[in-house]
Amino acid sequence: MSVHAARSTRPLMLASAGIGVVGASFGMARYGFGLLAPDIRASFGLTNGTIGLLAAASYITYVIASIAAGVLTVRLGARTIVAAGGFCAVSGMVIAGTAATPGQLFAGLLVAGASAGLVLPPFSDVVSGSLAPDRRARVLAAISSGTGWGVALAAPIALLAGESWRTAWLLFAVAAALATGWALAVLPAADTRAGPGMTVRLRPGWFVCPRSGPLLVGALLVGVASSTYWTFAVEHLQSQGGLSTASSRIVLAVVGVASILGTASADAVRHLGARAAFVLAAVAEALSLALLGLVPGTLAVALSSAVLFGAAYNTVVAVQVLWSAQVFADRPSAGLAAVTVMGALGLLTGPPILGAVADRTGLATIFAAGAVLLVLTTVLAPRGHLGDRTRRS
Repeated sequence: MSVHAARSTRPLMLASAGIGVVGASFGMARYGFGLLAPDIRASFGLTNGTIGLLAAASYITYVIASIAAGVLTVRLGARTIVAAGGFCAVSGMVIAGTAATPGQLFAGLLVAGASAGLVLPPFSDVVSGSLAPDRRARVLAAISSGTGWGVALAAPIALLAGESWRTAWLLFAVAAALATGWALAVLPAADTRAGPGMTVRLRPGWFVCPRSGPLLVGALLVGVASSTYWTFAVEHLQSQGGLSTASSRIVLAVVGVASILGTASADAVRHLGARAAFVLAAVAEALSLALLGLVPGTLAVALSSAVLFGAAYNTVVAVQVLWSAQVFADRPSAGLAAVTVMGALGLLTGPPILGAVADRTGLATIFAAGAVLLVLTTVLAPRGHLGDRTRRS
């Protein structure tokens, strides 16, 4: 990318483009399933274990796409990879929205899940190459909060669709198409591929090393714990708490709105320090799981849990994104892809295992387990400064 092209991208426009496609890919294509799970379960007569397996479908391709994204961004350019991610989101949700069998739904979730793995890592390279150092942290934090914007939009769409979960998927697909179009209009059309001498050798030792160990392991554990909420929260509120479909979806909408607070996480890191921000957010997310697991039948408690989870989860993710940009400064997209792969592995393995456990011990047990796991991740919190500088920790 030329210097002129790099400096022509406005921070607000770039942030809005990232928020849009991340919101559509994460908030709808991936987490939309948890929002619609009760109606899908009733429609096909599924068990918690099967719901967990279906939820895992989107994470399978998410892992594969995340692995590929770092390398493909270097070779094909960020704009091309974001376009591919948007296409997967739209086409996958269309397949899900027209599914007549669980197998067809599984196929749609596989395609849709790849979108999340593709759209986020390229923005790390674009932000690093397009913005001045003092603006990068805020824009990256804003983009990482796109999940919340997506969930905040998906929840009212699901409410309007009622029991027609297929209609909801199709409306999600329309939103994804609009977001992808905007992203392609904003992202630099100039060639963003790395030239000779610019590309680091992406060997296993570059990804897995002493400086990256806590970051990658923490991403895995946070993924496992958070999958409990994303996959089973609405089901728990309805089956164990007795809340209506509308009430439980409102709770998830509050999660989305609260997640938008992740936009300010860069400021929290600057004022509190990276370690304190991570620890506080992880403990707050643990508390949100404990509250929902223990008291699912009280709407006020559920809403409090939703606010905690939305704000805390996205702050944890934002800290990891900022941390990744510093640890993997030589190739930000590849480093962020490694972090998303570890998070995806947690989100992939969590639902089927936790769903099977829930079939035997109840949903409250897995919410408690997720809370304990989040508290344990605090020992892996980052140390040192995560500012706008690109020095490694």
